[in-house]
Amino acid sequence: MSTLHVRAQRRRIIQEFSLWVAVSAARQGIKVKGHKLYPFLNSVDLATVLDPNRSWTVEEFQCWHKGQVVRLDGAASIGIGWSAKLINMLLKTRVYVACEGHPSLPAVIHPPIDNFLIKQIRKRYSSADPRNADMLRMCKGGIPITGVRTYEQYLNVIDGLSQVAKRENCTLFEVESLWSARDADGSN
Repeated sequence: MSTLHVRAQRRRIIQEFSLWVAVSAARQGIKVKGHKLYPFLNSVDLATVLDPNRSWTVEEFQCWHKGQVVRLDGAASIGIGWSAKLINMLLKTRVYVACEGHPSLPAVIHPPIDNFLIKQIRKRYSSADPRNADMLRMCKGGIPITGVRTYEQYLNVIDGLSQVAKRENCTLFEVESLWSARDADGSN
């Protein structure tokens, strides 16, 4: 089997898996579900963001991200919060797990906002400590995700998560490491 054939197969597996991951994340709390969601997710312009020759700044990424989130919400009517979360799930798989895109991308992508991620942050950073008040208030704005109705509100949550990233000495996306599947399903 040729290397080119293997790369094409790998690309297809990653692409399909990233779509499945995003659709699986939307199994509750969203009106467009399952196979009906795939065409909307396929309309997200991943070619631009995954261009391996294009370096990204925070500002450039946020401009791209906002355009895609607003466009996805306009097409699927699923809300800004869910649109952002689904795009972030696609990027989690494609950029962070599969290492696609420019090496600058992992440092600027956003984590999928999730009730359990926010719960872990609230558990880790006491609300009794006044130094945590603004950060926790901003993060709490992301729950429930259906309550995130504007991109500005979404960015406020991202600002809170950015503060967490600074304290954890990690990238914004790596705040995701505070989340645990075991906590989310109640088995831990």
